[in-house]
Amino acid sequence: AWDYLLTLGYAPENLILAGDSAGGNLALVLCHSLKAEHRPLPGALLLMSPWTDMTMSGASYRERVESDPMLTPEYIEAVRTAYAGGRDYASPDLSPLFADLTGFPPTLIQVGDHEILYSDSEQLYQAMKRANIPCRLQVSEGMWHVFQMFPIRKASVAIENIARFLLEQ
Repeated sequence: AWDYLLTLGYAPENLILAGDSAGGNLALVLCHSLKAEHRPLPGALLLMSPWTDMTMSGASYRERVESDPMLTPEYIEAVRTAYAGGRDYASPDLSPLFADLTGFPPTLIQVGDHEILYSDSEQLYQAMKRANIPCRLQVSEGMWHVFQMFPIRKASVAIENIARFLLEQ
């Protein structure tokens, strides 16, 4: 899809990669692959509740089990087994949290504070800051995994924040 957009004449810096959950993982992995191939990266990344760590090393995988109505550790384990098989879960191609993020585009990360994937967002934010990437982490209190997709006020606010971020890029 990325290559197709480029063949249509879109400039990479004018494209925004957005993804929620596993889609956030795919957006990060694509950036990592493009960077490894010395190809141009998108103008920005927009990540909603991104799944960045298939090793499940973050504390939220244990501490927020009761507060996340969407995901369970058992579900995450089943999905990663189906997707990654016997591969090393710490590989940057599966867990972009462990990739070299230097040179990545400006990034907006949104996450709910009740998510078992909360640590993935928090640790990604810290890794991007260490790599000197312009990055924002927006944490929505009382919210669950990919809350932006629900018809609630906090989702509307999150979408408005996305619009502001995109207008700045």
